[in-house]
Amino acid sequence: MNISSNFMPHVFPRYGMENRRTAQGTSQKSAFDKYLDVDRQRQLMRELPPGRMLDSVYMQFMDDYRAWKAQQPEAALPDSQGWTEENLTFLRERYSGELSAFEVYDALEAMQSLGILSEKGQRCAIGTYDVQMKLKGGAYQTQVDPDSDAAWLHGFDEAPMVKFQKLDDIFAWAKDFREEDYPDFITGAEAMARGWI
Repeated sequence: MNISSNFMPHVFPRYGMENRRTAQGTSQKSAFDKYLDVDRQRQLMRELPPGRMLDSVYMQFMDDYRAWKAQQPEAALPDSQGWTEENLTFLRERYSGELSAFEVYDALEAMQSLGILSEKGQRCAIGTYDVQMKLKGGAYQTQVDPDSDAAWLHGFDEAPMVKFQKLDDIFAWAKDFREEDYPDFITGAEAMARGWI
């Protein structure tokens, strides 16, 4: 079973998502480059005091996003839900031009609040749609080389949002998103209601 969780951002490729940007893949600049830089992650690890652990790239991003968000004026969202002209106008005015990493994430959050994206759609876009734990003999088992880029990025580089540069990129992805492509996905709220977490 795959359970969405902001606290465990391990992302694994799924079918239908072949054109994802990888850590070493394309030279296209991403607003998320700071978080996709494995050398930066290694440097941050070296600078930690003894006994401290480095947060995952996703958690580093979320900490920075929350600090950024606290400095932004609060937006008054339209009352309508879905792909309405009112919602699209609001989004186009608020998120114009080249977007920062924080604006990309913020736009996805706004699109969920406006009913343009479901929780599943928003979670898939940010890369927390597929949490998989493989236990062998009661211990977590991984097939990742601990010195590889994948080990440092924990799949953050595979999240669709790292490819988004403009609002139109997000719109195109959202229009193509199909919930049925993720049949095992359940939201955190549903997992809690079932008593699983």
